[in-house]
Amino acid sequence: MDVMTCDEFQPLLAAHADAALTAPERAAVDAHVAGCVACREALAVQQAVRQAIRTHAADLAVPAPPGLHTRVAASLAPAAAVAPGWSSRVSAFAAAAIVVLALGAVLLPVATWRSTVVLAAQMALDHLKCFSIDGDAHAETLTVAEAQRELLEDYGWRLDVPPTGGDADGRLVAVRRCLYGDGRAAHLLYRVGDTPVSLFILPGQQRPAEQLQVFGQATELWSQGGHTFLLVAAAEAQPRLARMASTLRNGAE
Repeated sequence: MDVMTCDEFQPLLAAHADAALTAPERAAVDAHVAGCVACREALAVQQAVRQAIRTHAADLAVPAPPGLHTRVAASLAPAAAVAPGWSSRVSAFAAAAIVVLALGAVLLPVATWRSTVVLAAQMALDHLKCFSIDGDAHAETLTVAEAQRELLEDYGWRLDVPPTGGDADGRLVAVRRCLYGDGRAAHLLYRVGDTPVSLFILPGQQRPAEQLQVFGQATELWSQGGHTFLLVAAAEAQPRLARMASTLRNGAE
């Protein structure tokens, strides 16, 4: 029997998340994702998006406010421009994750300010989107100087960038700006071994420290120096994430 490639497995991931595979197909996918980090992350996106749609079903049923179509289209356009061909790597449900995030900017601004759970959920979805839909195929390490220059030149932010995200094995691989509610956050993407980890920095916010799990992702949140910080990684990385948060809070790297 020929060995299937990752590209050939991609269409099966959505069906797996929908519980629509035959037993032999499901066994083949499970065996593949057990040894393939990229496909395992892609499957996590498929599963998280379904949960996101279920969670936001009530919000999505509300009559759309004027101009919503235009705002969602504008939110989707940059994602397509940044990552040509991303839609070939995920199903329509994964594309819906971006719609949920875009809708969040319209429907959930007040809830985000009031609810840390909603904030953590939005950041967890952004973490999954940026790693699995936009991707970091080359995962080249960025220097602190490069990251801080990018944040300043592209977004006008002067922020201190932790080079390892609080873990000795961490490597900074990308810098982005993401939406949350009615604000924006600096999004620093790290690889800690094979584990993708996101550090979000929300300028000018203060929130109580909290540890949460949403969409299968662990989050560590705290405020310090006039900013709020939020670490996100897969749920099984929670102990490591807690150590990273402690290191960052104490100002060590």
